[in-house]
Amino acid sequence: MLLVSNDAGFCAAMRREFDSSALRVRAAAVSSVAAARRVLEEDSPEVILLEEDAVAGDCVDTKEAEQSLEAVVAPLAVYAPVVVIGPAEKRGELAGLIEAGAADFVERKTNAFAEARGLIQQRLRQAPQEIESGEEDFGEVLRHELNNPLTGILGNAELLLTELRRKKDGKIPSGGEHRLETIATLAVRLRETVRRLSEEWEARKHPVP
Repeated sequence: MLLVSNDAGFCAAMRREFDSSALRVRAAAVSSVAAARRVLEEDSPEVILLEEDAVAGDCVDTKEAEQSLEAVVAPLAVYAPVVVIGPAEKRGELAGLIEAGAADFVERKTNAFAEARGLIQQRLRQAPQEIESGEEDFGEVLRHELNNPLTGILGNAELLLTELRRKKDGKIPSGGEHRLETIATLAVRLRETVRRLSEEWEARKHPVP
């Protein structure tokens, strides 16, 4: 997993928690979204934990500071599900990604650590599995891995179309841009999933001696 937080104490606690857990998770930590993007270009984790404070601290100008939380999280969600810890008022900005199953939100409060840990453990148990044997296993993996992003794409597209038909003014409705960003994010994840599964299947069919 990848931790994105500018709170060194929080990162240390999370790393200790997962290093000692039954899931035997290797946790890497960075202090900014920019650093997280550089890591993700080289390696994809199974899940990302993002503290909203790291986003605010990462902004270098007014334009970046005005970005919605979804605009920051969506590019990360291409690589792995994102669990976000932040103030309650930020949850609405992630509604599209949460509905699509690409993100979870934990309100920053006393038990936020425990709630985030539970969501991360759940995500890790749902993480993609390697193809173990024959065509039957491949079919099961294919259904599991493609169903979630396809459901998210379809759900967001249907909601956007319903709103467009209701308004009938040819303009993107309020929140429509966020839904389009979510659809694009999930489509990229779907493409990468197909590529990875294809490479795994080919490797099993034609193993290197």
